[in-house]
Amino acid sequence: MENLLKMSRTLENLVQENDLVGELQGIEKEHGIRPSAELKEALDEKMEPERDLKIGILGRVKAGKSSLLNALVFKGQNVLPKAATPMTAALTVLEYGDRFEASIEYYSQDEIETIKSNHATCQKILEDHQNAKFTELKQNNRKGESDSKLQESARKDAIKKLKDEVSLYAYYEQYEQIKKSGINASSIGEKEILTCSSYDELNEKLKNYVGSSGEYTPFTKSITLKLNEEMLKDVKIIDTPGVNDPIVSRENRTKELIAKCDVVFLVSPAGQFLNDVDLELLSNVNEKNGIKEFHIVASQFDLQLSASEIIGNGVLDEAIQRALTPLSRQQKNVFENKKSSYNDKIYEQLTRFNVLYSSGISTEIINNYDNLQDENATHALGLFKKHYPDYFSNKETAISNLKKLSNIDEILKVLENVRKEKDEIIKGIMDDFIYSKKSALNQYKNEIGAIINKKIEVLNSTDIEELKAQIEKIKSVKSKVVINANAAFEDSGAELSSKLKEKLNTQIKALFGGISSASENAKGSETVTKTKKVEDGRVLGFLWKKYKDVNYQVSIDTLNASSLRTAAQDAVIEISNILGDVYSDNIRMWKKTILKDLLTSLQESVGDEALDADMIKQSVRNIIANISLPEFSYDTTLPAALQKSGKLVGYERDEFLNALESFQSELRSRTNADIKAICATLDKAISNANIGDKFINSYEEKIEQLAKDAQDKESSLARYRSILDQLNQIEG
Repeated sequence: MENLLKMSRTLENLVQENDLVGELQGIEKEHGIRPSAELKEALDEKMEPERDLKIGILGRVKAGKSSLLNALVFKGQNVLPKAATPMTAALTVLEYGDRFEASIEYYSQDEIETIKSNHATCQKILEDHQNAKFTELKQNNRKGESDSKLQESARKDAIKKLKDEVSLYAYYEQYEQIKKSGINASSIGEKEILTCSSYDELNEKLKNYVGSSGEYTPFTKSITLKLNEEMLKDVKIIDTPGVNDPIVSRENRTKELIAKCDVVFLVSPAGQFLNDVDLELLSNVNEKNGIKEFHIVASQFDLQLSASEIIGNGVLDEAIQRALTPLSRQQKNVFENKKSSYNDKIYEQLTRFNVLYSSGISTEIINNYDNLQDENATHALGLFKKHYPDYFSNKETAISNLKKLSNIDEILKVLENVRKEKDEIIKGIMDDFIYSKKSALNQYKNEIGAIINKKIEVLNSTDIEELKAQIEKIKSVKSKVVINANAAFEDSGAELSSKLKEKLNTQIKALFGGISSASENAKGSETVTKTKKVEDGRVLGFLWKKYKDVNYQVSIDTLNASSLRTAAQDAVIEISNILGDVYSDNIRMWKKTILKDLLTSLQESVGDEALDADMIKQSVRNIIANISLPEFSYDTTLPAALQKSGKLVGYERDEFLNALESFQSELRSRTNADIKAICATLDKAISNANIGDKFINSYEEKIEQLAKDAQDKESSLARYRSILDQLNQIEG
């Protein structure tokens, strides 16, 4: 790295001290040569952000994520409060700091208004469901129940139906908590910093912001904890909320953070291992993320050890294997059945490692063995002693086996292995970056040497009278050169614009076909069981009939919002890439061909004897390198209506499909307009380039500089030879 910076600084000083900056602009840009200060910044940026090992923790609510993190980071102390619902599961980032500090980020006023607005939609749906159900109950009210009781039953049924539309219900639940808090949302700022002197104090304070009954819990969007913990040095842990996050910006930030992780752990309870919610969480993992390792942790593993078929003869190691084997088998089966949903690379990642297990309660017992206050911990230890007496007969052996059950040491080994791999990857990235920059500097150095050698050659073979004659020739053909250069440049630009438009339209048309195909594949149906009351044929008294509950099945239309959202997001990103890449590639190729086209045009129209080919090339390179062509950027953000996940039914399904149709229509219009704008801006940049005047002025300057050098030939030759000597001394 230091050698690279030294080479860059030496070349930079050489060019500046010998007044070669303007003359070398073209080749500087062609080889991507930037000032030494910028190169140092780029090297620092390559190192600094990548230094941290980023760990992502996925898991549904009550999966045991907090227990795992408390065990990993805080040696089992209950620092992170356990979330009771998806809405209290704030996005939490843990990183190193000199002191205990919690940065609380609240929902913005706009986000709270979005929650409030969607809550109003939920209220309308609830009222419609409730009124319809009340009418139905009223018509069949053979028991003579009061209207208030019928309304209560109708309300419960309406809420049950709303819960089926999971992500929509999330808004309802969130705003209900906000109202219950009694806090005026407008009185809360954007952020708050909490400082603490101990973990106990931190735990107590956090309960108010992410605890199940915390006063500010419904307003808390995310928390960043900076902790003076050795384990967090060079590490960043991202503890994510569950699925169906009602706040789009938080879900997007979660996905963005997960995409930058080096290793991801999915925490899934051993008793309900790898269910549909877990698989939905895995939609955040795709080949574009660059995640290096993926592990599944079967949490609450101790609960599996009490089953009679697991206990066996009471040999703990054998029981652990008996409990772990079906979990590993289930991991393979689940992903084998879902193989078509993943590409080969992701499938290999998801099945590459065996299931890890963990037991948070075991860590709790270790830390408080002589003074257990937690009822669950006391009960668990009692079961261990009952079923595996030889392994929990005294404190020493019990602690040893509890550590085995917690399995934290094995999980830490995984992290250490990833850290080593990451260090190697970072070193490889840095080596490649340094190699490419050094290669560019060497090419730059060699071209400087070629230009200086050419100057020496021309000085040795040209006299002043010949140069004066050439200057006069240039003046006589000046207007012709300007006209022909402009014409050749604009013709080439028009051809570029036409080809660019054709390529962009063809590729983007295919993308829209892909969205339509994904939309059809995302549609589905499922059978759900419902209950209704029917007469059982018996009559009680004079009028009253006996009713019974009967289950029946109905088919409902569903929509896989996650896959469609991904398809739409990928399409927008791909459109951006196509527009950007095709544009950049065509501009790059055009810059190579225009040099040849201009040279041919000028030599044919003016004559080889009037213009020096090498000077033409150098002049044109500098001019083209400095032409300000339009840069391209594209907003890849999806509209809020399409930023939903999971399986949608009913109102949400219809709303999503309508939003997708509108989105495609607007995207087509926007893309067509963007293509036209790109080509129009390109045409304008080329037509206003005035390359003829710039070329002839540049060429005249070079001839005049040559004439000036020739007047004091020996001094000029000495200066150029000195430059060559300095170049030769620069180590590449």
